[in-house]
Amino acid sequence: MKAENPRQIGARVQRFEDVRLLSGVARYIDDIRLPNCLHLTFARSQMAHGRILDVDTSALEDIGYPTWVFTGKDIGDLSMKAHQDVPEMQYSEQPLLARDVVRFVGEPVAAVLAEDPYLSEDAAEMVFIDCDPLPVVGTMDQARDPSIPPIHDGWKSNVFIERQMKGGDLEAARANAAYVVRRTFRNQRQTGVPMECRGVVAQYSPGDRMLTVWSSTQMPHLVRTYISEELDLPESRIRVIAPEVGGGFGVKGQVFGEEVLVAWLAMKTQRPVKWIEDRRENLIASIHARDHAHTLEAYVSKEGRLLGLWADISVDVGAYSTFPFTAAGDPGMAAKVMPGPYDFQAYEATFRALASNKCPLGTYRGVARPSAVFSQERLMDEIAKEIGMDPIEFRLKNIIREFPYKNVLGFTYDPGSYAESLEKIREILADDIAAARETRHSKEKRIGVGLACFIEQTAHGTPDFTRRRVPIETGYIAARVEMQPDGTVVIGLGLQSHGQGLETTMAQVAADALGIDPKDVFVRHGDTLTSPYSVGTWGSRGGPLGGGAVHLASLKIADKLKAIAAHQLQSNKDQISLGGGKAYITDDPSRYIPIRTLARQALRNVENLPEGMIPGLEAEYSLDGPRDGTYSNAVHAAVVEIDVPTGKLKLKRFVVVEDCGTIINPLVVDGQVRGGVVQGIGSALFEHMIYDEQCQPLTTSFADYLMPLAPELPNIEVHHIETPTPLNPIGAKGLGEGGAIGPAPAIANAVSDALGVEVNETPLTLNAIWRLSAHIRGEAS
Repeated sequence: MKAENPRQIGARVQRFEDVRLLSGVARYIDDIRLPNCLHLTFARSQMAHGRILDVDTSALEDIGYPTWVFTGKDIGDLSMKAHQDVPEMQYSEQPLLARDVVRFVGEPVAAVLAEDPYLSEDAAEMVFIDCDPLPVVGTMDQARDPSIPPIHDGWKSNVFIERQMKGGDLEAARANAAYVVRRTFRNQRQTGVPMECRGVVAQYSPGDRMLTVWSSTQMPHLVRTYISEELDLPESRIRVIAPEVGGGFGVKGQVFGEEVLVAWLAMKTQRPVKWIEDRRENLIASIHARDHAHTLEAYVSKEGRLLGLWADISVDVGAYSTFPFTAAGDPGMAAKVMPGPYDFQAYEATFRALASNKCPLGTYRGVARPSAVFSQERLMDEIAKEIGMDPIEFRLKNIIREFPYKNVLGFTYDPGSYAESLEKIREILADDIAAARETRHSKEKRIGVGLACFIEQTAHGTPDFTRRRVPIETGYIAARVEMQPDGTVVIGLGLQSHGQGLETTMAQVAADALGIDPKDVFVRHGDTLTSPYSVGTWGSRGGPLGGGAVHLASLKIADKLKAIAAHQLQSNKDQISLGGGKAYITDDPSRYIPIRTLARQALRNVENLPEGMIPGLEAEYSLDGPRDGTYSNAVHAAVVEIDVPTGKLKLKRFVVVEDCGTIINPLVVDGQVRGGVVQGIGSALFEHMIYDEQCQPLTTSFADYLMPLAPELPNIEVHHIETPTPLNPIGAKGLGEGGAIGPAPAIANAVSDALGVEVNETPLTLNAIWRLSAHIRGEAS
């Protein structure tokens, strides 16, 4: 007789962290209140580009309460340095406080501290920043115009970097093509808008020379490392804590100058310092994302086979390069992923990062892939239309089917379900496609169906970062697992959670290996004092690398538990199984020892251990990602209904078929996918950071920066295919970003299908769709 040992991996376990998140007892950055604290407000530039003539603080002399004011001259050469180590990149630094020149509206110029946050804000408004205007670089065309002076001294142009990627014989593909299809696509500038804005609190204890920094960040260890290097402090004397983080989405996946400056101010004033970002600051001066322009040219055979692809990629990255992914991150990623899930043998991309007088560009959910897939999948529909083929059939004709597959740039894809996902979504959408055809000639209501097929590189390994030559050099995640004398388990994890169910899923992985209940596993994260060094949570790495590291560390403890049980039960270790809180003989479950008993023996009653065994039940494992990462795949489909007279769009249906390998927790996976889709709908229809010709931001509040609300959202249907990857021990692939990648191209393809027009840019606002449907109303667009 064998005992049943139910798997915890794959179980629909309710999230443990929701108890504190939903009951109001969670502790966020603004909940940290230290005695004798100074509160920081920034005086920020109101000019997009200008030479600083004076920072006048004289109005504060008679303000009636104590203030502390610091300008760029007071802090010396402290700055953010984010350089890609290649000869093509022009070097720049972002001062923590602007010294001689301001380069975007919202750039910090002076730091004003007071003993009350409201008084600090009042005082900051009395700082007068006198600037002499300089020429503004506000568009990609201006950034490429040699007649406009560079925004950084010593630069040759306003191009941070321009490089190429290529593979195969593009000239042969062009020569053999029966069809050449060329299009230009544009995605708007937007931002991530986490519910909680950024914030930093720092306290310095001169007695033990210990600096403690609390930050709403996704990468506490990298914050510690940068502070150490910039302030010349030993990392052993710096503790960085990420408390509860109210959303990150990549926006908090960089090290910011405010984190370094608040630490410096705490040391300078010898008092705790606190800064909490307000929503206007978050919108204009945190980080922005997207803002891509792609021109693609595809070469297609007469049979409908994709022979090659040429791409020209420009990204407006703003005024500065952000740490650690640099200004090269978005354009380089777009060029790298443009081949996507399709089988073709020739590719060439020129990609560039353009400097402008706008807020710097950083990471946001998907990192260039939403823009790349928008261009890629709109192009697939346009090719299908031009050659007279059904868009799904055209994709199926060109989709990768055999794995492992080495793409045109030399990246190896692990097994996936690319064709199966397409076929499944075609079956799901059959009735919608038929309904759409029936509205083709209506001048009132049009229905359209569109889809987007894509892959998401996740769990990038160290080799992938090494070849990028940016300040992210490693790809591993470390986990420390320790069983306590009562049989419960504590995990110290180098990841950081900001809402993705990390604690529950990692508890499931450990419990699965150790044969205990996930509720007996406590996951600690976000504290550099208790978590092993890792580079944080981003890039869809939590499940495959964090879960893999927890699994392998837990197996080491499981092996020791089995050895102790075998000694007690007078059996062989290989005949012991763990499950249900017991260590039992696999073929005779009636003979067992509670795991709680084994834990006590390992740590307290050590006289019962096998001879020579070292007491204790703890293990650590660092798991690096594979050379080229792992590849999740998905197909997103949108069904839209358009009211032609008004241009109003209704999302009738949104369907996802996704494959992230082994699913650790279906509830968490579905939540991650649906959350990402909502953000992708925002990218497609609403969100837009708008600047005027002088680079003044016009969308500075939620009255102007629009996001999808519940009435705009359909039920998001999620279907799964599981193709476990052989590249990590639990077979999981990342999925955190995939939900945000597919909606914009799927919705754009649906609008194009409904209206019979090309849709080559986002956002598809009410006005944009009204203009696109003008030909149906018989009007000039």
